[in-house]
Amino acid sequence: MSCRRLVALLALMLLPCSGSAQALPPPPPQPTIASLGSCQLLSGATIPNCRIAYRAYGRLNASRTNAVLVPTWLLGRSEQWIDMLGPDKMIDTTWFYVVLVDALADGRSSSPSNTTPEGRAAFAQLTIADMVEAQHRFVVEHLELPRLHAVVGISMGGMQAFEWAVRYPDFLDAAVPIVGSPRVAPFDDLLGSMDVSILVDGRHWDVPDDALRGVMQRAIALFLRTPTAVDTEPRVALVNLLRDGVALVHGWSVDDDMTQLGAALRHNVAAPYGDDMARAAARVRARMLIVYSWDDHMVAAGPAATFARLVRADTLSLKSSCGHDAPACESALVNPAVRAFLAR
Repeated sequence: MSCRRLVALLALMLLPCSGSAQALPPPPPQPTIASLGSCQLLSGATIPNCRIAYRAYGRLNASRTNAVLVPTWLLGRSEQWIDMLGPDKMIDTTWFYVVLVDALADGRSSSPSNTTPEGRAAFAQLTIADMVEAQHRFVVEHLELPRLHAVVGISMGGMQAFEWAVRYPDFLDAAVPIVGSPRVAPFDDLLGSMDVSILVDGRHWDVPDDALRGVMQRAIALFLRTPTAVDTEPRVALVNLLRDGVALVHGWSVDDDMTQLGAALRHNVAAPYGDDMARAAARVRARMLIVYSWDDHMVAAGPAATFARLVRADTLSLKSSCGHDAPACESALVNPAVRAFLAR
């Protein structure tokens, strides 16, 4: 994987690069915007003029049943998935109609940063389930699809894939959460709470948003991979990668970041079922391929592995010092496994 792609994926991935500085790739065209009217959230609040940003690749089949929905990861955007689409990559666009959807609060779909001041308060208790509810409306009302072939997501995108499988059991044939979780583990909660504190305390002391984003990028890099993996990198490569990652997110909204972090920390597919994960899992009808790494220091593998046993899912346990970055480090294993699973 090239350093250019790594810069675009820094919010998720940190892989070996040469020590030389790399130019950022040119930005892709802007995503298409679908308007949903108002979005009612589980908190009872309403997002006015609710919008979903998306990018579509491939073609629908005659029965309109070959669509694969791909929601974004935490602090990510849909264009960061483009390089993972196509023949011999993770999702084959010659077979599937792939819809990359920007999750709520990513700065493209409806977010605190692009909502009127009077509507911003609605995001205070945003959940992963709210993201999925808006996506379901988008698929039904805007794309006019009868169902999805699959939902595939990485990290927070994997959280959304778990939520889709439980919340809409008869609407999708398959779900592929990759280094995601059906609910936040205690270690994840500790890490996420630290990230939120960085942003909240920084705002309190009037730290500029770009400086806060720089600190966040360093916190992400710290936990993204294991110490063993990080220690193999030349120092100059890590310095350059962090610098380019900070440049990539220049101008992004800290309010959006805090909203998505809060949604991830509140995530629990079992919440509507008395916090009983077995009851939540019993709702699942879709085939599932659940990918996780026991060395993941950002999203603990335990809840995903437990859920996999409950639903008798196919699993891919990645043995890699790359931790949360394992899907990229082990793409030679992950990509064909996902392609084969989707083709079944």
